[in-house]
Order: sequence, then structure tokens, then C-alpha cells
Amino acid sequence: MSATDLKEFQALMAEPTRLQAVKAQIEKDFGLSGFEFSPELVSWDALLAELSAGIANIRSRNAGTWMKIVYRVDLTEKQYRFVKDLGGDSDDNLAKAVVLREFQKIITRERYSTT
Repeated sequence: MSATDLKEFQALMAEPTRLQAVKAQIEKDFGLSGFEFSPELVSWDALLAELSAGIANIRSRNAGTWMKIVYRVDLTEKQYRFVKDLGGDSDDNLAKAVVLREFQKIITRERYSTT
């Protein structure tokens, strides 16, 4: 990622509506698990923490449901394996991958929307 790309990414994330859009998209894609964020969620760090805990809960309860969510989020097998093999907490890494993918979906939708 170039310095220009990084600046553009940071600018996009700084817009307050982005956090709410990502939150809503994650809740939609995680819908079959019953996962919802707390209403007072106001930061990216809080979103990642809640999502990481939610992923840990879902993975421990029902691996099949978790894999359906991975499919709905649209993480490729290569992305999923890469994130699982990273050092550190697996649930934290998966939460970051989910947030990045959902963010990409929102940006793509905004850029190519005809309305």
C-alpha cells in the first residue's frame, strides 16, 4: 500500500458515518448467529473488541455457523487461512479481517452506486 493509498484509507475511515455503516453491515452478515453490537459503540477499537469477543463465542458454540458467516462476509479461503496463521490472538485477527472486508464492501458500494 502506497503512502497515498494509506492517506486515502485513513481519510475514509475518519468519516463518522463509516463506523456505523461497517457496524450495520457486520450485524447483517452475522445475523444468523444473533450477534449485535452494543448501542453505545463509538470507536473502531470498541468495534474490534466486541467483534473479537463475538467471534470467539460463535466459533466455540458452532463452527458450522461460523463458516457460514465467513462465507457471507466473503473472506476468501486464502484470506481466511492467512489470518488464522498470523501470530497473536486468532479471534482478534479474524475480527480485523472481517472489518476490513466489510469496509471494502461499503466503499465499493458507495463508489459504484447509481443513486
